[in-house]
Amino acid sequence: MQKKERQYHPITAMPETIDERGLMVFPDNRRMPVYGEPFTTSYMTISLNLRGSVRAECDMRPVEFRPHDIAVLTPRHVLCPQASSDDYHAMLIVMSVAFQEEMKHRYPDIYRDNFHYVYRQDVPLSDGQFAVVHRLFLLLHDVSITDSPDRWQMLGHLLSVLFLLLQDYRRQNGIDLHQPSSQEELFTRFHQAIDRYYHESREVRFYADLMHLTPKHFAAVIKQHTGVTASEWISRYVVIQAKMLLRHQQQMTIQEIAHQLGFPDQAAFSRYFKSNVGLSPSEYREKIQ
Repeated sequence: MQKKERQYHPITAMPETIDERGLMVFPDNRRMPVYGEPFTTSYMTISLNLRGSVRAECDMRPVEFRPHDIAVLTPRHVLCPQASSDDYHAMLIVMSVAFQEEMKHRYPDIYRDNFHYVYRQDVPLSDGQFAVVHRLFLLLHDVSITDSPDRWQMLGHLLSVLFLLLQDYRRQNGIDLHQPSSQEELFTRFHQAIDRYYHESREVRFYADLMHLTPKHFAAVIKQHTGVTASEWISRYVVIQAKMLLRHQQQMTIQEIAHQLGFPDQAAFSRYFKSNVGLSPSEYREKIQ
């Protein structure tokens, strides 16, 4: 059987290099990792759409990125690209966890205002705004490929300018910078808790206890806010992590993946995976080869 061509995308294909460099700018991205499946990443990604469009879901919400949109995608949120146009062309800024922590330390106000979960990811830019942001992306790219000892500091200054510009452009373009509602705050805390504890617990009660709510009330709020049950959120997140390991960590055995995901043994992981996916982990890995 002929193997399927692996889809190249810098976020999934170059993790070691991104971690080593801290921040990388990809000026000529023309593909999206359209697996027909969602994925998450620990990287923060800023995408400037030069041409074409992308349809996707972000945390189960439909989104579309059009020409001259800039999108800020915060870490660990579930992205599922569904289709990109033939003329899709974007520039990407990708930040490692270490670089994000550096930004948080150096620019706490900017971090607080820009690195939290954004409910509207895209900012449509006017032609003039796009021209300014595009030049800034190009400058970030030029600095990112240097080996200056002050590279991270220079990149941090330029990023602070970019985020301040985006704040201003949101206001100019009438994009609501509203304070999150109590439901939004609860979902954000729930999502953060899943990312932290999914390998320890897959029970709704565990997360309800963390939120100091009864499981019934907690589940009702999550379902009302997102349209997806809390139990389904948890299982989807675990399955996404499992699929990413099976797809991108080919050197790991099924047993090692089961252990990393917090299952007591390979058999328990296989039962959980098959009940949610319809295939065993080994069948899924064989299917995507």
